[in-house]
Amino acid sequence: MTMLSLRRRALLSASALVALGTAAPGLAQTADQAGTQSASPVTESQATDATTQDEADPATEVVVTGSRIARPEFDTLQPTQVIGAAQIENRGYTNVGQALTEIPAFGPPGNSGVGAQSSFGPAQTFVDFFGLGTQRTLVLVNGRRFVSSNTASIFGPVAAGTQVDLNNIPTTLVQRVETVAIGGAPIYGSDAIAGTVNIILKRDYEGLSIEGQTGISEQGDAPDNRISVLAGKNFADGRGNIVISGEYNRVSGLVANDRSRTRQGLFFGSPTGDSDFQRVLFPNQRYTAFTSGGVPFSADDALVSRSGIRNAAGQLLQFGDNGTLVPLDLGTPMRQGYISSGGNGFDLPAQTNLLTDSERYLANAQLSYELTDSVRFFGEAWYSHSKGVNLIDQPNYNTWLFDDAGTADGNIILSLNNPYLSAADRATIAANLEPGQEEFYLGRALNDLTTGRSQATVETYRFVGGFDGGFNIGERRFNWEASAVYGRSVTKGRNYELVQQNFANALDAVVDASGNIVCRPGYTSASIETIGSTCAPLNILGSGQASQAARDYIFAIATPRSVNEQLVFNANVTGPIFTLFGNDVNISAGYEHREEKTSFDPGDFYRGEEQEDGSRVQYGRTIPIDPISGKFHTNEVFGELVIPFVSSKNALSWLNTLEFDGAARYVDNSLSGGDLTWTAGGRIGFIRDFTIRGNFTRSIRSPAITEVFNPTSRAFDSGADPCDQRYYQSGPNPAVREANCRAAGINPATFDSNFSNFTIPVTVSGNPNLENEKANSWTVGAIIQPRFARSFTLAVDWINIELKDAITSLGGEDILNACYDSADFPNSFCSLVTRDADGQVTNINEGYYNAASYKTAGLQATAAYRLPLTRVGLDSSGTVGLSVNYFYRDKLETQVGTGDVNHFAGEVGYPRHSGTANLTYESDSFNLLFQARYTGKGEFDIDEADNARNISGVGDWWLFNTTVGVKVNEQFGLKLIVDNVFDKSAPYPVPAGGFGTQTYFSGILGRFFRVSATAKF
Repeated sequence: MTMLSLRRRALLSASALVALGTAAPGLAQTADQAGTQSASPVTESQATDATTQDEADPATEVVVTGSRIARPEFDTLQPTQVIGAAQIENRGYTNVGQALTEIPAFGPPGNSGVGAQSSFGPAQTFVDFFGLGTQRTLVLVNGRRFVSSNTASIFGPVAAGTQVDLNNIPTTLVQRVETVAIGGAPIYGSDAIAGTVNIILKRDYEGLSIEGQTGISEQGDAPDNRISVLAGKNFADGRGNIVISGEYNRVSGLVANDRSRTRQGLFFGSPTGDSDFQRVLFPNQRYTAFTSGGVPFSADDALVSRSGIRNAAGQLLQFGDNGTLVPLDLGTPMRQGYISSGGNGFDLPAQTNLLTDSERYLANAQLSYELTDSVRFFGEAWYSHSKGVNLIDQPNYNTWLFDDAGTADGNIILSLNNPYLSAADRATIAANLEPGQEEFYLGRALNDLTTGRSQATVETYRFVGGFDGGFNIGERRFNWEASAVYGRSVTKGRNYELVQQNFANALDAVVDASGNIVCRPGYTSASIETIGSTCAPLNILGSGQASQAARDYIFAIATPRSVNEQLVFNANVTGPIFTLFGNDVNISAGYEHREEKTSFDPGDFYRGEEQEDGSRVQYGRTIPIDPISGKFHTNEVFGELVIPFVSSKNALSWLNTLEFDGAARYVDNSLSGGDLTWTAGGRIGFIRDFTIRGNFTRSIRSPAITEVFNPTSRAFDSGADPCDQRYYQSGPNPAVREANCRAAGINPATFDSNFSNFTIPVTVSGNPNLENEKANSWTVGAIIQPRFARSFTLAVDWINIELKDAITSLGGEDILNACYDSADFPNSFCSLVTRDADGQVTNINEGYYNAASYKTAGLQATAAYRLPLTRVGLDSSGTVGLSVNYFYRDKLETQVGTGDVNHFAGEVGYPRHSGTANLTYESDSFNLLFQARYTGKGEFDIDEADNARNISGVGDWWLFNTTVGVKVNEQFGLKLIVDNVFDKSAPYPVPAGGFGTQTYFSGILGRFFRVSATAKF
């Protein structure tokens, strides 16, 4: 959970062109099969590595992700998809993560530049394969691990783990991106439970390429600009090569009010009258317990209808922007009384980020040199600097909803003698107070002061060095490699935060003897350094009335810092050990040592002020955040075996292919001990055109440093209380849930839980006794490459993953569900919850446990066909290509302990059906791409009761993109890229925030244009 997400919850009750040519698992496939968007299935990036399918040499062998053993291109075991350099170029991607989101099997990214952002890592990009969590997708570069940029704090941008920020990878340098479902753990180790993403860089490049790209939306905003340089040179008679790349990218962001759809402020509210539904869709959400200018109350309250200030005509009042009282229009109030549809209360949906500002500088150098005919040195040097800015988020609030008046978050208590109060307004307020009452209460959103804007800068350094080569044993050729990788990533935040003590001082304004408004003498400032050290009076009445001096006095700059370091040594050897039935039996074996080290320093402000008893108290409105540090190392041995019993060399009349593949890896982790991960499977084909494949894999994920070392930290959380009247009829067995709530002394038919309306305090602790997560996964599928349909490939695979002992930070809602949905009540989860005499939750002991399980299953299908027009008698007319990528999500569910099973398959972000189709044409001087993306219908919450909402979800949605490219001459090319060609709006009603914003962002953004120019020398 993040601070911002918790703050937010407190108030809120394909692959485009993938596998173009082979679509099959054969990865590393020929360029055309790597899913390019060019008319030809051969991608520009892979054309140097492989021939087209029509001319392919069966002996051509490449190393593909999911195996260290080279083999013919289509002979892979796991379902695999490839995105080639041509696709990345044609679609104008500035980030590898953008390309992966167009593969239907990937769920919404755990974090990206779209939507609300964590203040500890805005605009970072982490991908999520099959929706199992970003920490369970392993990202590699050239088959090697890459240092993580994830912040170790529990308030980081994504779940704890060693996720790789794809902002660090320059798209200019990418040759292809291989994605492999499951099967990667025995080859690469921990974290590959869902799958592996391997980014292959261009190698032995020679020449100079300069590209400039600029983009802007049809509405004239969200500009996206990029310039890149790629230069390579062979030397020493071709024995050496050096490649240098540089890339700069700048994106300007958007907020909810920048688009009509999100400006509508759609929300599901609880109507006051009789309704067939618990919540009904309303527009224009407003809050009247607080506003931007402030709502005055005669008593400490949140309901203006009960304690609001009225004028002589009986109208309710609020402070307008200029600091004087104006009418408060309640619109249509909801059941809570302080939430409305319409009116002029606080516009909460407007405090939503749609797209972050981001800026990136990337530099990379690669060197290789053949020391001898059998030994090559290689090296890489990386530097990346990226800055992300979350433009807006929920501000701090002062309201009865959060605490008692006079406390940091409660209503502000103001004197009738406040010097900023006009005489007329003073009289109006006084007329509403009890006789002798000299103070009134103010509910206010501080959005003119604390905007939620936050920024972070990430600097990453990475160095790779090693040797590879080959040697002979007899007539057998073996290849070997030894490498070392060191990476360091530093994330620095810079956020303006309110200092509560100084805020209170500045609020206490009086008039001095000279008639000047000043802070009341005798104040004591907070010990934390603020921008300005001298108290200046703060005018809190109205919006934007605060002086700069007052702003400087009440704000400190928080500077959290997170550091990740990684060191990896790897050595492996691969080759044929003997011949069986005329086929080489190949093995790969190796050793790897890995060290991971993480530290997080919240900085002086977030750490809080230390007290005499050793405790700490916050300077502002956030709880004290604890520092974290920890490290672990692993020693790992691995091996792989491929036994081709029958191949093209010894094919029988009735059996064309029979192969066994197996791999195993033993991981000795200094935190979680030793564990074995392995895979076994094979391929069988009775005819050349049709091959069946399948495998079973045992995968693991070791505990992350945060999950083990996090100290007992305070936090706030909110969610659906299963005993609340809105939720007690949901869950896997509503009758059990209701009975358990009543046994606890709660009447769920009338209970209104504070946990479901606001945040409540919780504690979150690390767990040194965590064990490895374990997953049992299997796939079964077929590859069809009919001889009568040249250049056609169809690959269909069923994928099933069951994860047990999953490490999870048990959130409050998880714990409550596990308690009240169990037939065994009360159980151990119930002891983690504290309720008061009224049944209200007052504390939940959250923390990390091996307590969750995940299950996912689905069908992945890719089909591709390429047609050189010379086949139909059109000379020199180019090539037409068609690729289709489809994913059917049959199951995606999670469970904590024996509690409620949460089903996600079929919800927004995880549709049952999704797909991408690409139609391409390419000739010597012209290329065209037309892409269609389909997103099936989605429910908002599959597990909620039938009468929970009047609109349960959204319908299916189509999106179309296109690229037109012209090759001016051998050196210069131009491209026009149009996203959302038909300006298709997002399906109704997708509210701002959550997976809806990420899934349908192109529909929210609208039609977008990019122009690209490339010069090659």
